Amino acid sequence: MKQMLHTPEGVRDIYNSEYARKLAIENTIRRVMNSYGYDDIQTPTFEFFEIFKKERGSVASNEMFKLFDSEGNTLVLRPDMTPSIVRCVSKYYESADLPVRLCYRGSTFINDRSYRLRLKESTDAGVELFGDDSVAADAEVIACMVDCLKACGLQDFQIDIGSASFLQGLFEEIGFSEEAEAQIRRFLLSKNFFALESLLLKENLTDRQKEVFSRLQIYSGTIRQVLDMETLVNNETSRNAIRRLKSLYEMLGYYGMEKYVSFDLGMVTGYRYYTGIVFNGYTYGTGNAIVSGGRYDTLMSQFSYDAPAVGFKISVDGLMTALDRQKIPVAVSMTESMLLMEPEQAEAGIRLAAVLRAQGCRLTTLQKDEDKKLEDYADYAKRSGFRQIYYINRSGVNVTLFNVENGTKVTKELAELMGER
Repeated sequence: MKQMLHTPEGVRDIYNSEYARKLAIENTIRRVMNSYGYDDIQTPTFEFFEIFKKERGSVASNEMFKLFDSEGNTLVLRPDMTPSIVRCVSKYYESADLPVRLCYRGSTFINDRSYRLRLKESTDAGVELFGDDSVAADAEVIACMVDCLKACGLQDFQIDIGSASFLQGLFEEIGFSEEAEAQIRRFLLSKNFFALESLLLKENLTDRQKEVFSRLQIYSGTIRQVLDMETLVNNETSRNAIRRLKSLYEMLGYYGMEKYVSFDLGMVTGYRYYTGIVFNGYTYGTGNAIVSGGRYDTLMSQFSYDAPAVGFKISVDGLMTALDRQKIPVAVSMTESMLLMEPEQAEAGIRLAAVLRAQGCRLTTLQKDEDKKLEDYADYAKRSGFRQIYYINRSGVNVTLFNVENGTKVTKELAELMGER
């Protein structure tokens, strides 16, 4: 019987004050996204497997939770929000001739045993901007992301920016085999530079190409270090990527956000659909990126609708962990007042509660247990986050207001509170 009270591995319950903080964070993020002109969208928790298949460049098939519908179709719990949003845009916005801005909040599910001590169900919030391939669009989504973090109270964080097109141009210039390229990406993703060096020794690289890979092993750097790489590469794809990063840095300066930015040209993500900028955001108190995103200009074409796109996601769970460990408070709107009534005053209590709620008061009602003292309810109120208690005595004439924080009492007539006098 006890087993029924436990959750499966990788998921957990969130309740009371923790859930109140989570909702407050989600609502804060949503307000910022809406202020940038992004409209809310909700997609299904499960989709057809084809939405996330290997060709999409999303999560590996063996990392998905799969199920079957009554017609035998393979479904998956969404491991990634972006392909779902892309599907919606391809279906509902095909005739749009202006950029489409959408924002979302929802759970994603990854079934990976290597994710030990990490949740298999997590909450993401993010934006997707479709139909705009400009540097200004790249800067906008990063600026929106930074403002989301700041609005939640986070101040000490860093956004590392790389470029998928820089690496792709470099790989094509050198002419790596498909197998070697996959291994290099894997080593860069895991920051396993010892294995990377061993692999590169087997390749016929020029001194200049060796220097490029040597510099890629720097975790993060300045825009000056990025610009210095332009003379070391011998292909226009990588050079154009560097020039775009320079323009992006200048544009972020207009937002006053360049202090949060660093660059990592060796950045590789687990999603293969990115084609331009990629980025991850870090803060202390958590070892994983709390934000990530990038440009994916070719993913839309896989859904019969060709349009450029860029977006980001915030790990709400990761952000909550960071705020907690950095002791940054989250303002929450808990139940503010409790109305305590004697059993014989139930009618008066219910009528008063309706009046107070109509006035905007957040109120919980309780009938007093004869075995409990008022002090017991005061202790309960303090533990539960109530600010004051309305107590209707047995006569039903007066109401005593207890201030839970300082213990003061004020007595008022019930008729006065009801607006009958």
